[in-house]
Amino acid sequence: MPRAGARYAVFGVSLLSAVVLFASLAEAICKPGLVRRDGSFIPVSWTPRGSQFPPARLAAAQKSVRLRYLGHSSFLITGPEGARVLMDPYFTVVNPTPDAITVSNFHETHSQTAPYEKKAPIYFGVTPEGKPRALEKTFRSLRLMAFPQFSEGTDVPFVENTIFIFQAAGVCIAHFGNARLGPSESQFRALGKIHVVLIPIDGGFTVPHRIAAKIVKRIGANVVIPMHYFGPELPGEFYAALKAEGIDRVKRPKSPEVSFSLRQLPPPTTYMVLSPAEDVP
Repeated sequence: MPRAGARYAVFGVSLLSAVVLFASLAEAICKPGLVRRDGSFIPVSWTPRGSQFPPARLAAAQKSVRLRYLGHSSFLITGPEGARVLMDPYFTVVNPTPDAITVSNFHETHSQTAPYEKKAPIYFGVTPEGKPRALEKTFRSLRLMAFPQFSEGTDVPFVENTIFIFQAAGVCIAHFGNARLGPSESQFRALGKIHVVLIPIDGGFTVPHRIAAKIVKRIGANVVIPMHYFGPELPGEFYAALKAEGIDRVKRPKSPEVSFSLRQLPPPTTYMVLSPAEDVP
């Protein structure tokens, strides 16, 4: 009996360790939920498929996702199987044509889609009438979803901006588009685990630095990358706001392109300032 009890104890400890490990890895998979709108809930179309994206296998495989900063709010994301999606196209033309284009809002600095029309699917997070589009698409294991932000205090809420969430190799990336307000508490919960936040920092036309820093702190991402700014002084001003929230790790990669894997993410939260690409692959 003592030997049997010892075996059960060892088995119990092993099982508990496996559960804890799996839970910590499972937390890394993007799980956006519901978006609150005027007191009600609007379900988004994201449907996790755990059997297709087992977190333990993703972590062990050490697959990576690449981000290339093209300027303003435009990034090119490349998944581990080569799928490429262009976010908020600016005035730089990407060749060859990406697999898809995402547009967070209709402002001209976010929606230069003409070079890609009839060549690739273009996904707008909002209709011309201001209504949300329920989007969930997958391109060779690179997944994207539209997460609408609604105006508040009006009888008929409309979408002001779309946060696009991308998942590849188990890494979750949130592109905050032209965000002029932060997520509500229910939206924070609905966002799920986010590893990389791409956030506008002009501090005037978009969310103020102080609020943007609080958003970053609340999300607890591993990496925050500034976008949507002109001039070298704004990244420094935003860094001051981050420091006020206790975030003081800084990296300035020499390349406009960085790679992230589930096992090699930097500790939360690292402020990573990228220089815009001079050329585009």
